[in-house]
Amino acid sequence: MRAEPYVIWLADCTRDCLPVVGGKAIGLGALVREGFQVPAGFAISTSAYREHIDHNGLAGPLQALVTECTSLEAQKRASEEIRQLFEASRPSPRIEDEVLAAYARLYGDASAPVAVRSSATAEDLADASFAGQQETYLWILGGAEVLEHIVRCWASLFTPQAIAYRARPRSASLHGVNARTRVADLAMGVVVQRMVPAEAAGVMFTIDPVTGDPSGIVVEAAYGLGAAVVNGEVTPDRVCVDKVLLEIRSRTIGTKALAHRFDPAVQGTRLEEVPPLLQTQLCLTDDEVIHLAALGKKMELAMGRAQDMEWAIGAGRSGPREVFLLQARPETVWSQKPRRPLVQPESTVMDRILQAMRVPRPSASEADLRASQTGAPGSDRQMP
Repeated sequence: MRAEPYVIWLADCTRDCLPVVGGKAIGLGALVREGFQVPAGFAISTSAYREHIDHNGLAGPLQALVTECTSLEAQKRASEEIRQLFEASRPSPRIEDEVLAAYARLYGDASAPVAVRSSATAEDLADASFAGQQETYLWILGGAEVLEHIVRCWASLFTPQAIAYRARPRSASLHGVNARTRVADLAMGVVVQRMVPAEAAGVMFTIDPVTGDPSGIVVEAAYGLGAAVVNGEVTPDRVCVDKVLLEIRSRTIGTKALAHRFDPAVQGTRLEEVPPLLQTQLCLTDDEVIHLAALGKKMELAMGRAQDMEWAIGAGRSGPREVFLLQARPETVWSQKPRRPLVQPESTVMDRILQAMRVPRPSASEADLRASQTGAPGSDRQMP
């Protein structure tokens, strides 16, 4: 019987593959199949993770360390010891062969830059998001580095945050993942994608994350790679678009004083200051915002629910600035709240039209409320 492949290309990552490739890969696969422009890439299956655990005899030591996690300090110590165990391990020859062959096929160039991103099996689901608990590594060059950072992603299944999350009482009812889950029952996929040398990047919600208004699409953007938004190092621009008319409702310019950019000298990324004049300007044109909103609207229609998406704008085949979608997952805050009807069922059509017109639209100042309602902008994301 033919062995299950350890490498699965994103276009083949369908919903039924969730236990095999994880939530991030499933979201990317949906984007690819809907025809969106997505950086090419592939997923490393959870079978490869389990093979790695078996090949290196890690199951016993991991279980012992996790079982001893009875306090925050114990979780931190266990996570560090687990990281060291993974760093001392090595993928099996079969994993190495399949990953290196896929990496070479991705570019036809053995030194092309990629992002290596964790894709946990309980991540980016419709009723909960586990994002931000595992790691992403940007601008990884060469097959040996790709393999090393895949192992680091696997190790991040045991970050202090991930261990602590599984220990939370609420997590016991979510997908069967909790503090008593055996290490043998855990697994992680990994996504390897071409890097986008982003001039701007950010996130997009097809429902207003502050008010829950389903008629608004919110785009948050900053210069350079998305890491500055993810790490909370900048206040991004915030633009709200009318979902029906695809017209801009409001604009708020963020400070955007810092940007993560590629540095050819070190073949990696560096954090640099944004010139003061650019800090006072939107980093996207109105046309780019509307184009992003149209993509978000299309994805929401395709998936049948509000989406939380990541994107980047950078050089592409057709021009100097093209939009790439980096991730899509179901929105998990407002979609979990019960909705009351705008009007009573016995009302007239005109009553409904007038009531819909009176639904308040969020003002620019309401963006400041987001930190208290949904956390820091982009704080649970990792983006190339």
